Amino acid sequence: MSRHTGGGEPHDPALSGVPVDAGSLAELVRDRYTGDRGLRQIRDLAALLAGKRPVHRLLPLLERLPDEPGMWAELVACLTQELVVRGVNLTRVPAAARCAAALRELDHPLAGLPLKRSRGERLVRPSDFPWRDRGELHVPRPPLSRNREGTRPANASAGEPRIVSTRRDELLIASAVRHWSSPSPAAVIELPRPLDPREVASPRVNAFLPDALTTVGALNGRRESLGDVVGELFTAAYCDAVFQAGSRGGYGRVKAWRSIAGLTGAPADAPLHRVNELAARWTWLAFGLTRWEPYWVDREIAIGALSPEGNVLGLLVSHDTD
Repeated sequence: MSRHTGGGEPHDPALSGVPVDAGSLAELVRDRYTGDRGLRQIRDLAALLAGKRPVHRLLPLLERLPDEPGMWAELVACLTQELVVRGVNLTRVPAAARCAAALRELDHPLAGLPLKRSRGERLVRPSDFPWRDRGELHVPRPPLSRNREGTRPANASAGEPRIVSTRRDELLIASAVRHWSSPSPAAVIELPRPLDPREVASPRVNAFLPDALTTVGALNGRRESLGDVVGELFTAAYCDAVFQAGSRGGYGRVKAWRSIAGLTGAPADAPLHRVNELAARWTWLAFGLTRWEPYWVDREIAIGALSPEGNVLGLLVSHDTD
């Protein structure tokens, strides 16, 4: 026979000892969670609460407004966004609006995120994700072998593709997969002529890649919706990698949209709704890969963004392996 909480909800072992009321929970997170490890555990706790407890049991927690930076502010910020990415529209929930305002006063990094999903996030489904706990081994990523200034290689002619992204741009593009174990070739490429989206469905797309990107192997692409791409990036950012923990909901949302911003040339600090509007005008691509490394790959991602004029291609290719 399963045990029940005092509120009549089925007991879940994953939340054993986690109080239902805001006061007791605030004391718990203050006493139990400290330092960087505590911050990661708070994000896990927010994800578990959103995934295991009904929404009507969680909304009262937002009534306890954060009045200083700390673990309670982190919990309510993460919990709010965990609910949003699961499809809960909090824009008409007064407690959520007040909580968001309090977080803005504290300059919390998640405070600027919308309280409902954007159109591009309609395929985000964190409830489908497996809950995996991986280690924390950090594997550094070598930079992409490319022209350091982000301009045309010295031997390039006017008719050749050229990488126009800087190293900062490429790190922005790779935001969603920065915790993966492999190098993440990322670039914005200026094409020698406009590319028809239909051309990515054949190996001819490889003729548009600069020599610096040949290490990704042969690309064979197809068109994708923005929602599919956002969903894939969000999944990559949210979930644990082989050696490092994922970001969970709120921070995963930030990192997915930072990758979208990098792929489309939007400013890194642009509001989510503005990046969504810009990205909706681009053509989104997914690529199958000719495997470029001989060992087993746990996960991989290969996506592109083609500008409305067809003359700029943003590209992110990465894989996670042990």
